[in-house]
Amino acid sequence: MRRAIRFPEVVAAHRMRIFETFTVHFKQAAKEVAQLDGNASLASVYVARSTWDRWMAGDIKGLPRPTTCRVLEHLFGEPADQLFGSLEPKGTTTAPMAGDDSSSPHLAAMESFRLADRQLGGGHVYRSVVHYLNTVVAPTLFGAADRDEDSETAFGAAVVLTEMAAWMAHDAGRDDLASGHFNRARRLSQSLTDVTAGANVMAGMSHLALQTSQVDAAADLARSGLARLAAGPQVPTLKARLHAMEARALAQLNAESEAQRALDFAREALALARTAPPSRWVAPFDEAALASEAASALLDLGALKAAAKEAEHALALRDASRVRSRAFGQVTLARVLLAQGKPDAACSVGMELLNASQSVTSLRLSHQLNALQADLDPYRQVREVRELLSRMTATAQHRRLLLGSLALPEGPQ
Repeated sequence: MRRAIRFPEVVAAHRMRIFETFTVHFKQAAKEVAQLDGNASLASVYVARSTWDRWMAGDIKGLPRPTTCRVLEHLFGEPADQLFGSLEPKGTTTAPMAGDDSSSPHLAAMESFRLADRQLGGGHVYRSVVHYLNTVVAPTLFGAADRDEDSETAFGAAVVLTEMAAWMAHDAGRDDLASGHFNRARRLSQSLTDVTAGANVMAGMSHLALQTSQVDAAADLARSGLARLAAGPQVPTLKARLHAMEARALAQLNAESEAQRALDFAREALALARTAPPSRWVAPFDEAALASEAASALLDLGALKAAAKEAEHALALRDASRVRSRAFGQVTLARVLLAQGKPDAACSVGMELLNASQSVTSLRLSHQLNALQADLDPYRQVREVRELLSRMTATAQHRRLLLGSLALPEGPQ
């Protein structure tokens, strides 16, 4: 019999609403408890998805097993009987303030999926996003009779989560699924009064076009996004991202002066971000992201000294929790160092990259690692290069097995 318990609220407050995010933190807590209690068996305690689903639905009579309770208490800092205790009557809770979007489950889900994606890679999280869209968001969209504020929020979340699914599919090597999700997100964005959601989708589509060597289309999409953004509220972070995508495309088209100008526009736009209110429908884009895009553009232009500076700046700004972003940045820096004729320095970056990215399930990252391995091969007479190539060969097999176990389903989603 289901009942209203505190567990879902506590999970949401700790930003672990998504199963994959919760699992990462639970495993770490289990290891810590095993060390604290001197009981190695506690490190193997886990929570199955079916159990998690029951807890989130309040379908639990008593308490979980004592070992599970011990880990949960360490993770959340509360006794298990409180975690699984009944919620207080609604009359005793504080009502959310008018216009407070923090009460929207869709917006909370967006943040949870973003966090899980950054830590684990799209292969782990894609199915959860699609499931949430199909079972939670879709009934809200098509069951609403009026376009009120709540339905606007639901449509906006649908756009963002559909675009997120597109990136996760691309990250897992399924560009066919990614393209379908992007097109669906673009259509959904037309139902919103806020044009920034549609412009944000175009930034993502431009990025995907770059990744799939459709350079002219990437430039056109970035410019279309800028044109759409000009008709709505100013969002400096999105404007900067669109200019950065345009610069990446222009660099691949060998339009050096135009690419440099687009990068300057991106920097000017991002400088205004501190004083502008954020948009809830816009993907995060910060100084580190711009530096990373600039490094890639400058590498394509052959401006190696400037590219190295931007790549190092991006890595300096990214903390260790952004494993996948750092991995892409490290690949770029290693490529720049090789182009500068510094294979030993490139190997140092490559070793750091392999050590930090073992748990990231990203076919896109695997492809970049394979390309880096090919770039390193001409330098195999250097001892450090031989050692790195050996490590890359060994880890490639592990990565293939991991990615194979997370293969996305065939057909449209």
